[in-house]
Amino acid sequence: DWYRISPLPPPAQVKREIVFLEESLKPTPDSQVLELGCGAGQHVIELARKGYKITGFDMSLQLLIQAGELAQREGLQVDFLQGDFKEIGVEERFDAIYCLGSRFGYFNDKNNAMVIESVNRALKKGGRFLLELTNRDYCIRDLPARIWREGAGCLVLEEVEFEYFTSRLISKRTVVFEDGRHLEQEISVRVYSLHEVGNILHRAGFRVLQVSGNLAHPGVFFGHHSRSLLFLAEKKK
Repeated sequence: DWYRISPLPPPAQVKREIVFLEESLKPTPDSQVLELGCGAGQHVIELARKGYKITGFDMSLQLLIQAGELAQREGLQVDFLQGDFKEIGVEERFDAIYCLGSRFGYFNDKNNAMVIESVNRALKKGGRFLLELTNRDYCIRDLPARIWREGAGCLVLEEVEFEYFTSRLISKRTVVFEDGRHLEQEISVRVYSLHEVGNILHRAGFRVLQVSGNLAHPGVFFGHHSRSLLFLAEKKK
């Protein structure tokens, strides 16, 4: 039900993100690139179409199967790995790794840091890492919030609060499907300020090259006016 509740981004948005990825990570045709949290594979498929050597990594076997079927239908060579973000399981294999769409922060602070350490181990020296996450200083301005929206054949109510002691967004989600089913979920995500992520990256062995607030303005960050944090970092040599 995930993509019925949260529909995939439109192709035009994916193409803009691919341009940002290429300009940030600067992959060559021989580069080994990994997407952390590839989901149903929109970005890995697009990069494979462009001829890159791409691997998709996700915890969801069901989504990886969907992505693999799409790649197979198009005759594209894409590797897929299933596992825990905290242990990618390879060392110095990839030239570039990216994690888009705010898929970081679902663990506690210790385990979130372990994800970054795992990325560092999987990168070759000098390899680049692009990480997108929600900017804490932006999201607290309009919370708590109660939001109704339509999904694919369902109606979704999101009741979002901010836990100040832990800096976590707590979303209580109620979904009503057109077949009468009801689904209740509670989602907790740790959101970070710029300096917190910078410290995590530094301790894991990265050097921050650039911070952006959105895709349209690389290298420009507008503080609490920027919805996202887009970190471009390099593994220290």
